[in-house]
Amino acid sequence: MVVNQATEFGERTAELIDQRELRTIFGRFATGVTVITAKYSGELFGVTVNSFASLSLDPPLVLFCLHNRSSFRAALEVGSSFTVNILAEEQRDIAGLFASGVDRFLKVNSLPGRGGSPVLTNSLAYVTCEVAQQVAGGDHVIIIGKVVDIGLLRRDGRPLGFFAGTMQKLNPYQ
Repeated sequence: MVVNQATEFGERTAELIDQRELRTIFGRFATGVTVITAKYSGELFGVTVNSFASLSLDPPLVLFCLHNRSSFRAALEVGSSFTVNILAEEQRDIAGLFASGVDRFLKVNSLPGRGGSPVLTNSLAYVTCEVAQQVAGGDHVIIIGKVVDIGLLRRDGRPLGFFAGTMQKLNPYQ
């Protein structure tokens, strides 16, 4: 059902875009699920993120988006480090834990990575980066990171997916 009709195809103005409808439409794009971690002023930070993407191989760059009101922003000044932990399908509980903000690091196994940001030891892989740039993006900030370390922790396992507002197992095309 189309909630807001455009006068001509593709010509809705920003005022006519219903945020709930837009969120539903964006939710139709499947993503993976990551936990981004950092160490800042002796404190560990972590947050569940599905807006992660590779940006460039040469130079090696990644990006993710973070809400402007996130307390995690303080740990992400230019030059600081963070680690992207790519979650496996059986790590749904870890994704939920880091989305909740309650005693995150007391309930997971991790080791300090390069720059001190935690590597979740049961994740599929990790990418450690230095913050290269922050770009304003509406109610979010786009964090661009220069890759400084990588690791494939498990060759087995399948990634945790996110689709239509829920975490899901990804099924291979048969």
